[in-house]
Amino acid sequence: MKIKETIRKRNNSLKFVATKKVAEAATAAADLLCAPPDLSKCKKVLFVQPHPDDNEIAAGGTMAWLRSIGVEVYELTVTDDRYADPKYIGKENNVQTTRQKEALAAQRALDVKNAGFLGFADKNDNSVREISLKIMEVIRRIQPDFVITADPNLATECHSDHIKVGMAVKYACMDAECNFYPEFIDGKVRDDAWKVGGIGFYYTDKPNTIIDITEFEELKMKSIKCHKSQAEIGLLASVMLLNQVHAEGTPFKAAEPLRLQSGLHMHCFNLPIE
Repeated sequence: MKIKETIRKRNNSLKFVATKKVAEAATAAADLLCAPPDLSKCKKVLFVQPHPDDNEIAAGGTMAWLRSIGVEVYELTVTDDRYADPKYIGKENNVQTTRQKEALAAQRALDVKNAGFLGFADKNDNSVREISLKIMEVIRRIQPDFVITADPNLATECHSDHIKVGMAVKYACMDAECNFYPEFIDGKVRDDAWKVGGIGFYYTDKPNTIIDITEFEELKMKSIKCHKSQAEIGLLASVMLLNQVHAEGTPFKAAEPLRLQSGLHMHCFNLPIE
């Protein structure tokens, strides 16, 4: 009987150890699945802004930080002022507008590359799908590891351009990997399909990542000032204040909040990202 009892206790002990190891492994896997992606591991990041200046206002410090660690950063601008200023009427595609020039100046300040201007009108009537197809073309051409844009699900957001562009980027990031979409080429699957590793959002009320921009705040503000037609004193003061507010509770003096999600979270898996 003593031998049987010893064996039983040993087996129970082994079961406990095995169960504990399984639980620890499951916890580690869950932590990995639910952790926000690490932008510093990217080689190439595309920032898509609804309007010239959105990237700089919301994520100029992040862009500067990425460049400082050697990440290749691109900026794509969806809308501009070609239909909002009477002097451009009739020559929309043959002129560089005021806001395009300002965007290029901001890119030079941040040392980022221009991915182009899609040329949609501010407050445009185009569909999300139309905008998405144009963004998808750029994604396939540049082949970024990560794409960042405005959060279309921000609870207080009322600007249709921000909402539409945010949704368009979501579709574009998912659709870019489909080698049959939007059509076959010469009866064959496409050879330009590209799988985006993750997507991120600024202007968000559900951040899961805080980027320390203390060393880059001055450069961020310089890039915003390049948008001379927009950079009023009130805007600059508000951005500076927000940089400080977002840093509260952290060791940083200035910060930018982002919501980052991996490719796994881009398709139906409702896992928390914390």
